Amino acid sequence: MSYDERDAAMDEMYERIGDELYPEHRMQAIGEFTADRLSSYYLANPMVMRPAVDALQEAKSLKANGHHSAAVVFCTTTIELLLKATLLQPIVYGLVHNDGLADIIVKHAVGQTGFDRYRNLLSRLFRELADLDISNVSRDGVSVALIDESRRVQDLRNDIIHKGHACDAAAAENAFDVAVAVFDKIVVDVLWSIGLAVGEKGRIERRQFT
Repeated sequence: MSYDERDAAMDEMYERIGDELYPEHRMQAIGEFTADRLSSYYLANPMVMRPAVDALQEAKSLKANGHHSAAVVFCTTTIELLLKATLLQPIVYGLVHNDGLADIIVKHAVGQTGFDRYRNLLSRLFRELADLDISNVSRDGVSVALIDESRRVQDLRNDIIHKGHACDAAAAENAFDVAVAVFDKIVVDVLWSIGLAVGEKGRIERRQFT
């Protein structure tokens, strides 16, 4: 797929979203958007991660039954739901107090499927919230950043859906491991940083120990 003027315009918009939040209004945002505010969102919407959990379970079942390409599709869905619906969307709604503006930002910045589209915004928000640099997060024994592995899984998913490509068991296993790592190394850490943990069936609740 070629990079055209529309793509360039969308990229510029994402950069402006990040610039609007950081760094010009950085101190204001940090002052207004506390961990308690985000924690309250999750406690009011404790099952926001359930669709991601369901997608991961479907991927596991498909993989076990030898449906490797279908498993990759659901692994990618899991990753997208974890990063966007579970983390980025609540953070954007917390930072942008105007609900109408928040809806627009979520629709355009979160609604896109390419991780590169909102990678900078994710990085800035996570760094401020949980002191987490997602560009340095990787699976144990893997030198490639987890966010880059996620993009590769997404590229494979796109080839499967749009080009009719197939994949083998190793590719499906890798996609599953990447999806699990996004949960373990990004989602869990962010939630833990604001006093929350993941309970049964993906329910987000206050953590019971430190």
